[in-house]
Amino acid sequence: MECLLAFYNEKFANLDGNIFEMFSKFYNLDLSPVDSWLENQFKDKIVKDDRLSLYYRKEGNKCYAQKNLLKSLEFYTKSLCTATPGSKEYGLALANRSAVSFEMKEYENCLKDIDLCFNTYYPVDLKPKIYFRKADCFFETGQTENFEKCINEIQRFLSITLVHDRDKHMEKLKQIKKAKIKNKAVEVQRDNFSDFPDFPEGENGNFAFASSKIKMSYDKSKGRHVVATNPIKKGEVLFIEKAFIFAPVFKENKEIYSFKCYSCLKDIISSVPCASCTLCVYCNEKCRLTSWNECHRWECEGMKANIWYDLGIAFPAFKAVLKGAKTGFKIVKGDYEADLKKFGDKTDNYPYFNRLVSNIYKLKNAAPYILLATVVVAYLKKYTEFFSWYIKETTCPRNDPSELEEYIGGLITKHIAQLSCNSSIIEHWTYSSTDLLFPDILITIACGMFPSVSMMNHSCRPNVTNFFICDTIVVKALEDIQEQEEILNCYGIDYRGMNREQRQIACKGLYHFECKCVICSDPAQEVEMLDSYLCPKCEGCIPELQNANLSFCIKCGYKYSLIPFRKINGDAQKYLQNDEGNRLELLIKCLKIREKILYKHHRDFEEVYYRLYSYHVESGDAENMFKYFQLWLENEKARRGQNSRGIGTKLYEAALAILHCLQNGNPKNCTNLKAFLQNVEHMIREAKMVLNLYYPAYITNRLSRKIQFISNK
Repeated sequence: MECLLAFYNEKFANLDGNIFEMFSKFYNLDLSPVDSWLENQFKDKIVKDDRLSLYYRKEGNKCYAQKNLLKSLEFYTKSLCTATPGSKEYGLALANRSAVSFEMKEYENCLKDIDLCFNTYYPVDLKPKIYFRKADCFFETGQTENFEKCINEIQRFLSITLVHDRDKHMEKLKQIKKAKIKNKAVEVQRDNFSDFPDFPEGENGNFAFASSKIKMSYDKSKGRHVVATNPIKKGEVLFIEKAFIFAPVFKENKEIYSFKCYSCLKDIISSVPCASCTLCVYCNEKCRLTSWNECHRWECEGMKANIWYDLGIAFPAFKAVLKGAKTGFKIVKGDYEADLKKFGDKTDNYPYFNRLVSNIYKLKNAAPYILLATVVVAYLKKYTEFFSWYIKETTCPRNDPSELEEYIGGLITKHIAQLSCNSSIIEHWTYSSTDLLFPDILITIACGMFPSVSMMNHSCRPNVTNFFICDTIVVKALEDIQEQEEILNCYGIDYRGMNREQRQIACKGLYHFECKCVICSDPAQEVEMLDSYLCPKCEGCIPELQNANLSFCIKCGYKYSLIPFRKINGDAQKYLQNDEGNRLELLIKCLKIREKILYKHHRDFEEVYYRLYSYHVESGDAENMFKYFQLWLENEKARRGQNSRGIGTKLYEAALAILHCLQNGNPKNCTNLKAFLQNVEHMIREAKMVLNLYYPAYITNRLSRKIQFISNK
């Protein structure tokens, strides 16, 4: 793809005319390099291959023997995806995967794979094994009636079928018959992964997917933006929006996640693969059929040739075109005033998506966007029947095939530009360690489009946050928001991770605007200002300046040399590195020195506070644990924000540590236990409130269960 871009960039760099005219001009150039690129991609097309399926299954067997269940599950799913549907290898992959599900106590998934396995050419001699596994699932889950039916099923099978080791199986059946299911098995408390929040005061009738407490507004300087119509409390839900479209983000190996449904992004174990390509998996037959009818029938050949990996953002842009094609690419007429009256439609959101800004005329070179759209059109024309199908549909806007191709290409170009400015990266939480109660890593799953959410303007210090449940975004207030105050999102350009210069470059380069948010407008609010020294005269801030030895107090203006401050702080650091002597005494010395010369939220306090907290965790001193944790907490809140996710997780971890300390004996120095426990209870409430901003309810509910478990000990 890079060579194509280099070739056409020189020939087609200037903008001339509207998007459709530009695409038409490009499309009528010599496109033989585009055709050659596609031909090369399709030479290496990946199709179903039972030999490859066998390889993956053997790799899965190795992992299963090593008790690496998750890795074996991944290989068995690959084996299933590459096997010919219904073949022997297809059945073997299902059977082996059912064994992993059984080991993981995922009995419903195990039964699902077993039922699918019976509809394949699974070897007859192996069928008793999966019949018995099916019976074991019913036994473990206390399903007496289904267990007995399965026993009778096994009996009939063995009586009419010639299988190897029949007598051995009959003997096993006799033993199973003697087993009696006691009471119904204790149900494992499962998380509800589709537990969506709601709008306590109802949804906005004129602004789809939005709370009734917000509205869209407009002015020349801000354009369309979102404001509060009523006071909003921290944690209130402002948007719950299902993606208009999304497309998977490919991993470096050109694969997509095999544990996410391609149609709805739900987590899956017993997935159902696409019947044609080897990449896409679904949570059930319904999702597979829906996906095929809506879009996958036109994408599938491209999946086999791996073109979508190289086409990047053109993939979701093409999906947007498919959405619009259903109803003939409807448009909403009128200026921005029309959007204020009504924006968004849950049944057909294409017209509102199509009103999003593209900024394509602000680009120095539109050739990359047009080239990507051209490749998609060339693919559809040569490798699918899309155009011959669509031109017969009543919703088709063009009767001439050539005009239709150019029209579709122009739309894809426009949608690429719109997605570049308005799309969201769909990220799901996962765990870096099995020891963690809360997931701590975000993995990029897809690129999605949420037209209503995209109406929020950017701030480097936003007043909202969000998380995703499958393909749906949930936006919550990060802090209290006053009536008529603007609702501000962060486009990934956060002042805590980038300095002002970096942020301005990013905003102008990616989104074509100069950021004038509360942080960008006031240098004193930049994070680096916290890393200042204390002015001896007025206790104001003396900023640390890189590559300079002089600075000024921002309060009284007095000039100081930074060298003595740096030396004293360096001497304090030596106490942290000294392994000799009383550890507590050294930590206190370091702290006292720094309290005299550093601003109270300086980053160098973080390590001292946390070491003192950890020391008292080890010694079982609950009150000092609480004291130094609170000091560390205030420092973190100033640096990372009052409601950052890290604050929530640390509050939770510290509360658990203090509770454990109190349970394990007489807490030292705890003079007023009742008041102390009230403080811990407040920590837990604050932790839950903060974590609810970043995690779906099925995750934060674990906090309540964990705390309740400890409290009942």
